[in-house]
Parts: sequence; C-alpha cells; structure tokens
Amino acid sequence: MEDLVEKLKNKALKFKDDLKREELSLSIGDNEHKFRLSGIGEKAIKLEKYIRYEDIVEEVESGKEGLEKSLKSLIENFKGKKGE
Repeated sequence: MEDLVEKLKNKALKFKDDLKREELSLSIGDNEHKFRLSGIGEKAIKLEKYIRYEDIVEEVESGKEGLEKSLKSLIENFKGKKGE
C-alpha cells in the first residue's frame, strides 16, 4: 500500500499545476457537484467548492436531498463556542 500511496503522491505533485485546472464531478444526493482541486501537497489533496446561500435554500425548498441540505442543517444547528 505504501508503494501505491507514494506513486499517487508523486504523480499528483508532478502534474500539480495542470491538475489544479481540472474539475472533479461527484454525485452527492440528487445533484452532480463540481469541485476544484485547490491544493495538492505532500500529504493530501484539498477540494474546494463555493455554494451560494440562494442555491442552498432553493435546493432544500425543492425537496432535494444532498450537499445543500446538509450544509443548511449544519448551519442552522450550529451552537458555536458560546452556545449561541
């Protein structure tokens, strides 16, 4: 397994600049989401996606299950450090 990890890491680092221009499409719930590879480092790859608040509310109100509904739930139920 270590050998496979090392090969994957080396290839990602070798093509780092080109990979950052690629998009990764994933199905989450009812929707297809596109993510950008925003960071490629020695230990991990960072995925990034911007989701507008309007899109979150629209998707939830339309009854769809997925990332937007999970984000809305997380935000609505978040208490913060002060329990607010």
